[in-house]
Amino acid sequence: MKRIKREISYFVFLIPSLLLFVFCIAYPFISGIQLAFTDWDGISRTYNYVGFDNFIKLLSDRNVVQPIKTTVIYGVGVTALNNVLALFLAVTLSKKLKGKAFFKTSFFVPLAISAVLASFVWKYIDSNMLSALFGHSLLGKRETVLLGIILISLWNNLGSNVMIYMAGITGISKDYEEAAMIDGANGRQRFFHITVPMLMPSFTICITLTLTASLREFGTVLAATGGGPAGSSQTVAILIYDYMFKYSRAGYAQAISLVFMFFLVIIGLVLTKFFRSKEVEA
Repeated sequence: MKRIKREISYFVFLIPSLLLFVFCIAYPFISGIQLAFTDWDGISRTYNYVGFDNFIKLLSDRNVVQPIKTTVIYGVGVTALNNVLALFLAVTLSKKLKGKAFFKTSFFVPLAISAVLASFVWKYIDSNMLSALFGHSLLGKRETVLLGIILISLWNNLGSNVMIYMAGITGISKDYEEAAMIDGANGRQRFFHITVPMLMPSFTICITLTLTASLREFGTVLAATGGGPAGSSQTVAILIYDYMFKYSRAGYAQAISLVFMFFLVIIGLVLTKFFRSKEVEA
């Protein structure tokens, strides 16, 4: 009887979270699937079912090509630079250094700043400092706008991966390093043959989450450039936003978002499976 009461009490405490999940995530998601098969404009109370017309239009929509290219370049660029820099900083900060606590805090503090605020801060820096250094604004030119947005993302999100990699390095037994040093392995050999293989669980988390998050980036791009100049920084997420609110084609926007979500899930599963297969037992 006591066990039943205890289990009931556990369930009672779960009810608020379950209600929040149902009304804020599950119900909107299911409704969104339904709307992808309609011609709803996002405003009127009525709409017509059009079957797979939205998905068929998507296959021949030339407006989707450039945002896809931009999204891939941005996602791959952010993922590569973020993880390389984070790993380098984690390895450096894992050593005995003066002021190590200060540097840890410095890289972690930007995480507390929202993407929108970070974009506004960097827009000011770009227009007042970087423009004087480079002779033009990074965010104001088609050729450099993606570089500018990538810099904002790196500054805003680098700290999380640094912490994850540092935790992974801390978990590596010193016995491996000592045994390798006795065998005559240099620093580079120890890094690639001990540190990297033992950090595969960290790579699984950092690379997968960074890539999927950057591919669906919305707040940073919208606040920094709004997809400009001349659509050169328009990502798939911004394209969905434009179709939804600017062009009043909510049904079509929902169809794009469903296809986009499908590819994100596939990418996440493939990356996770790949890195899981490379993990070694400690």
